[in-house]
Amino acid sequence: MISGMIDIHTHILPQVDDGPSDWEDALALIRQGMNDGIRGAVCTSHVLNKLDDNLEGKLVYRFNQLKEMLAKHNLDFKLWLGSELHILSEYDPMSQTATINGNKKYLMIEFPMNEMPSDADDKLFQLTLDGFIPIIVHPERNAKILYQPEKLFEFVQRGILLQMNAGSIDGVFGRPVKKLAIEMLDRNLVHFIASDCHQVRERPMLLSEAYRTVEKRWDRKLAQILFQANPLSAIQGDPISASEPKSFKDKKRKSFFSFGTR
Repeated sequence: MISGMIDIHTHILPQVDDGPSDWEDALALIRQGMNDGIRGAVCTSHVLNKLDDNLEGKLVYRFNQLKEMLAKHNLDFKLWLGSELHILSEYDPMSQTATINGNKKYLMIEFPMNEMPSDADDKLFQLTLDGFIPIIVHPERNAKILYQPEKLFEFVQRGILLQMNAGSIDGVFGRPVKKLAIEMLDRNLVHFIASDCHQVRERPMLLSEAYRTVEKRWDRKLAQILFQANPLSAIQGDPISASEPKSFKDKKRKSFFSFGTR
Protein backbone atom coordinates (compact mmCIF):
# COMPACT_ATOMS: atom_id res chain seq x y z
CA MET A 1 0.00 0.00 0.00
CA ILE A 2 1.13 3.53 -0.75
CA SER A 3 1.84 5.38 2.48
CA GLY A 4 2.92 8.80 3.64
CA MET A 5 0.66 10.88 1.41
CA ILE A 6 -0.53 14.29 2.65
CA ASP A 7 -3.90 15.61 1.51
CA ILE A 8 -3.51 19.36 1.19
CA HIS A 9 -7.13 20.13 0.26
CA THR A 10 -9.91 18.61 2.36
CA HIS A 11 -13.30 19.42 3.85
CA ILE A 12 -13.23 17.26 6.98
CA LEU A 13 -14.31 19.76 9.65
CA PRO A 14 -17.95 18.97 10.43
CA GLN A 15 -20.77 21.52 10.36
CA VAL A 16 -18.81 24.41 8.86
CA ASP A 17 -19.41 24.04 5.11
CA ASP A 18 -20.59 21.31 2.71
CA GLY A 19 -18.33 18.70 4.27
CA PRO A 20 -19.28 16.16 6.98
CA SER A 21 -22.57 16.75 8.75
CA ASP A 22 -21.39 15.32 12.07
CA TRP A 23 -18.41 13.85 13.91
CA GLU A 24 -19.21 10.31 12.86
CA ASP A 25 -19.03 11.31 9.19
CA ALA A 26 -15.81 13.26 9.77
CA LEU A 27 -14.10 10.31 11.44
CA ALA A 28 -15.33 7.94 8.71
CA LEU A 29 -13.79 10.22 6.11
CA ILE A 30 -10.47 10.28 7.95
CA ARG A 31 -10.46 6.51 8.40
CA GLN A 32 -11.09 6.17 4.68
CA GLY A 33 -8.05 8.33 4.01
CA MET A 34 -5.89 6.42 6.46
CA ASN A 35 -6.84 3.12 4.80
CA ASP A 36 -5.80 4.65 1.47
CA GLY A 37 -2.33 5.56 2.75
CA ILE A 38 -2.89 9.20 3.73
CA ARG A 39 -1.09 10.18 6.93
CA GLY A 40 -2.29 13.74 7.35
CA ALA A 41 -4.49 16.47 5.93
CA VAL A 42 -4.94 20.21 5.79
CA CYS A 43 -8.47 21.26 6.80
CA THR A 44 -9.45 23.79 4.13
CA SER A 45 -13.06 24.75 4.71
CA HIS A 46 -14.74 27.11 2.24
CA VAL A 47 -14.55 30.86 2.79
CA LEU A 48 -17.09 32.10 0.27
CA ASN A 49 -17.84 35.59 1.56
CA LYS A 50 -15.78 36.88 4.47
CA LEU A 51 -13.21 35.41 6.83
CA ASP A 52 -14.14 37.41 9.92
CA ASP A 53 -13.50 36.76 13.60
CA ASN A 54 -16.68 34.71 13.97
CA LEU A 55 -15.88 32.31 11.12
CA GLU A 56 -12.24 32.06 12.08
CA GLY A 57 -13.17 31.28 15.68
CA LYS A 58 -15.54 28.56 14.49
CA LEU A 59 -12.87 26.99 12.27
CA VAL A 60 -10.29 26.98 15.06
CA TYR A 61 -12.82 25.54 17.52
CA ARG A 62 -13.90 22.72 15.19
CA PHE A 63 -10.25 22.02 14.30
CA ASN A 64 -9.28 21.59 17.95
CA GLN A 65 -12.35 19.44 18.54
CA LEU A 66 -11.38 17.19 15.64
CA LYS A 67 -7.87 16.77 17.00
CA GLU A 68 -9.36 15.75 20.35
CA MET A 69 -11.63 13.25 18.60
CA LEU A 70 -8.65 11.69 16.83
CA ALA A 71 -6.81 11.31 20.13
CA LYS A 72 -9.90 9.84 21.78
CA HIS A 73 -10.21 7.21 19.05
CA ASN A 74 -6.43 6.55 18.91
CA LEU A 75 -6.20 7.59 15.28
CA ASP A 76 -2.63 8.43 14.25
CA PHE A 77 -3.46 11.12 11.72
CA LYS A 78 -1.91 14.59 11.49
CA LEU A 79 -4.03 17.71 11.00
CA TRP A 80 -3.19 21.22 9.92
CA LEU A 81 -5.55 24.18 9.53
CA GLY A 82 -6.06 26.47 6.56
CA SER A 83 -8.89 27.74 4.35
CA GLU A 84 -10.14 27.52 0.79
CA LEU A 85 -10.52 31.21 -0.02
CA HIS A 86 -12.88 32.20 -2.80
CA ILE A 87 -11.16 34.74 -5.05
CA LEU A 88 -14.01 37.22 -4.36
CA SER A 89 -14.10 36.70 -0.59
CA GLU A 90 -12.81 39.20 1.95
CA TYR A 91 -9.97 38.13 4.23
CA ASP A 92 -6.79 39.27 5.89
CA PRO A 93 -3.98 37.08 4.52
CA MET A 94 -2.15 37.54 7.81
CA SER A 95 -5.00 36.10 9.84
CA GLN A 96 -4.68 32.79 11.68
CA THR A 97 -6.53 30.57 9.22
CA ALA A 98 -6.00 32.30 5.85
CA THR A 99 -2.72 30.56 5.10
CA ILE A 100 -1.84 26.88 5.38
CA ASN A 101 -0.83 26.03 8.94
CA GLY A 102 -0.83 29.77 9.68
CA ASN A 103 2.56 30.07 7.95
CA LYS A 104 1.76 33.48 6.41
CA LYS A 105 2.98 32.25 3.05
CA TYR A 106 0.79 29.77 1.11
CA LEU A 107 -2.89 30.51 0.44
CA MET A 108 -5.45 28.23 -1.22
CA ILE A 109 -7.49 30.24 -3.74
CA GLU A 110 -10.66 29.05 -5.46
CA PHE A 111 -12.22 30.44 -8.65
CA PRO A 112 -15.92 30.23 -9.52
CA MET A 113 -16.50 27.02 -11.46
CA ASN A 114 -17.83 28.64 -14.63
CA GLU A 115 -15.82 31.84 -14.92
CA MET A 116 -12.76 33.78 -13.89
CA PRO A 117 -13.43 37.21 -12.34
CA SER A 118 -12.03 40.10 -14.34
CA ASP A 119 -9.90 41.26 -11.41
CA ALA A 120 -8.50 37.82 -10.59
CA ASP A 121 -5.12 38.62 -12.12
CA ASP A 122 -4.82 41.82 -10.11
CA LYS A 123 -5.76 40.09 -6.85
CA LEU A 124 -3.27 37.29 -7.39
CA PHE A 125 -0.54 39.71 -8.45
CA GLN A 126 -1.07 41.78 -5.30
CA LEU A 127 -0.75 38.69 -3.13
CA THR A 128 2.57 37.82 -4.73
CA LEU A 129 3.76 41.43 -4.30
CA ASP A 130 2.91 41.15 -0.61
CA GLY A 131 5.08 38.04 -0.29
CA PHE A 132 2.41 35.34 -0.41
CA ILE A 133 2.26 32.37 -2.76
CA PRO A 134 -1.25 31.64 -4.03
CA ILE A 135 -2.19 28.02 -4.73
CA ILE A 136 -5.08 27.88 -7.19
CA VAL A 137 -7.24 24.87 -6.37
CA HIS A 138 -8.63 22.52 -9.05
CA PRO A 139 -8.19 24.98 -11.99
CA GLU A 140 -8.63 22.08 -14.42
CA ARG A 141 -12.35 22.09 -13.55
CA ASN A 142 -12.88 25.77 -14.34
CA ALA A 143 -14.96 26.34 -17.49
CA LYS A 144 -12.92 29.28 -18.76
CA ILE A 145 -9.62 27.50 -18.23
CA LEU A 146 -10.92 24.43 -20.06
CA TYR A 147 -11.37 26.73 -23.04
CA GLN A 148 -8.21 28.82 -22.47
CA PRO A 149 -5.65 26.55 -20.73
CA GLU A 150 -2.75 28.84 -21.62
CA LYS A 151 -3.86 30.88 -18.61
CA LEU A 152 -2.38 28.14 -16.43
CA PHE A 153 1.03 28.61 -18.00
CA GLU A 154 0.80 32.36 -17.36
CA PHE A 155 -0.06 31.77 -13.71
CA VAL A 156 2.86 29.42 -13.10
CA GLN A 157 5.29 31.74 -14.88
CA ARG A 158 4.32 34.39 -12.31
CA GLY A 159 5.12 32.14 -9.37
CA ILE A 160 1.60 30.89 -8.66
CA LEU A 161 1.16 27.20 -7.85
CA LEU A 162 -1.61 24.84 -8.99
CA GLN A 163 -3.41 22.06 -7.12
CA MET A 164 -5.20 19.36 -9.10
CA ASN A 165 -7.97 17.14 -7.76
CA ALA A 166 -7.27 13.42 -7.73
CA GLY A 167 -10.71 12.87 -9.25
CA SER A 168 -9.71 14.89 -12.30
CA ILE A 169 -6.89 12.56 -13.32
CA ASP A 170 -9.07 9.58 -12.36
CA GLY A 171 -11.80 10.72 -14.79
CA VAL A 172 -14.44 11.44 -12.13
CA PHE A 173 -15.27 14.87 -13.59
CA GLY A 174 -15.54 13.77 -17.20
CA ARG A 175 -13.35 13.38 -20.27
CA PRO A 176 -12.55 17.07 -20.96
CA VAL A 177 -11.33 17.61 -17.39
CA LYS A 178 -9.24 14.43 -17.48
CA LYS A 179 -7.73 15.44 -20.82
CA LEU A 180 -6.71 18.84 -19.45
CA ALA A 181 -5.36 17.21 -16.28
CA ILE A 182 -3.07 15.00 -18.36
CA GLU A 183 -1.93 17.96 -20.45
CA MET A 184 -1.16 19.93 -17.28
CA LEU A 185 0.99 17.13 -15.92
CA ASP A 186 2.76 16.79 -19.27
CA ARG A 187 3.60 20.52 -19.12
CA ASN A 188 4.80 20.69 -15.48
CA LEU A 189 1.75 22.72 -14.50
CA VAL A 190 0.78 20.75 -11.39
CA HIS A 191 2.37 21.19 -7.96
CA PHE A 192 -0.05 19.28 -5.71
CA ILE A 193 -2.69 16.59 -6.13
CA ALA A 194 -5.33 16.43 -3.39
CA SER A 195 -8.67 14.76 -2.77
CA ASP A 196 -10.86 17.84 -2.11
CA CYS A 197 -12.92 15.34 -0.09
CA HIS A 198 -16.33 16.17 1.35
CA GLN A 199 -18.11 12.88 2.11
CA VAL A 200 -17.14 9.20 2.09
CA ARG A 201 -19.34 8.26 -0.87
CA GLU A 202 -19.82 11.34 -3.03
CA ARG A 203 -16.42 13.02 -2.56
CA PRO A 204 -14.11 10.51 -0.82
CA MET A 205 -10.70 10.95 0.74
CA LEU A 206 -8.83 8.83 -1.76
CA LEU A 207 -5.46 9.52 -3.41
CA SER A 208 -3.81 6.17 -4.09
CA GLU A 209 -5.40 5.55 -7.49
CA ALA A 210 -4.27 8.95 -8.74
CA TYR A 211 -0.82 8.34 -7.21
CA ARG A 212 -0.50 5.08 -9.15
CA THR A 213 -1.63 6.80 -12.35
CA VAL A 214 1.06 9.47 -12.00
CA GLU A 215 3.66 6.86 -11.06
CA LYS A 216 2.83 4.70 -14.08
CA ARG A 217 2.35 7.38 -16.73
CA TRP A 218 5.11 9.73 -15.57
CA ASP A 219 7.35 8.40 -12.78
CA ARG A 220 7.53 7.65 -9.06
CA LYS A 221 9.59 10.73 -8.31
CA LEU A 222 6.86 13.03 -9.63
CA ALA A 223 4.22 11.14 -7.64
CA GLN A 224 6.25 11.57 -4.46
CA ILE A 225 6.65 15.27 -5.15
CA LEU A 226 2.95 15.94 -5.82
CA PHE A 227 1.50 13.78 -3.03
CA GLN A 228 4.18 14.00 -0.34
CA ALA A 229 7.08 16.44 -0.69
CA ASN A 230 5.31 19.55 -1.97
CA PRO A 231 2.36 19.31 0.45
CA LEU A 232 4.78 19.01 3.37
CA SER A 233 6.82 21.97 2.12
CA ALA A 234 3.69 24.12 1.81
CA ILE A 235 2.62 23.19 5.34
CA GLN A 236 6.03 24.05 6.74
CA GLY A 237 6.24 27.26 4.73
CA ASP A 238 9.33 26.07 2.88
CA PRO A 239 10.21 26.98 -0.72
CA ILE A 240 8.88 24.71 -3.45
CA SER A 241 11.13 24.04 -6.43
CA ALA A 242 9.06 23.52 -9.56
CA SER A 243 10.09 22.18 -12.95
CA GLU A 244 10.12 24.63 -15.84
CA PRO A 245 6.54 25.02 -17.09
CA LYS A 246 5.77 24.35 -20.73
CA SER A 247 3.35 26.41 -22.78
CA PHE A 248 0.36 24.75 -24.44
CA LYS A 249 0.80 24.23 -28.15
CA ASP A 250 -0.91 26.76 -30.33
CA LYS A 251 -3.93 24.76 -31.31
CA LYS A 252 -7.62 25.40 -31.61
CA ARG A 253 -9.64 23.98 -28.73
CA LYS A 254 -13.38 23.59 -28.68
CA SER A 255 -15.50 24.68 -25.76
CA PHE A 256 -16.62 21.90 -23.43
CA PHE A 257 -19.86 21.89 -21.43
CA SER A 258 -19.43 18.74 -19.33
CA PHE A 259 -17.38 19.92 -16.40
CA GLY A 260 -17.76 18.86 -12.79
CA THR A 261 -19.51 20.86 -10.09
CA ARG A 262 -18.25 21.70 -6.66
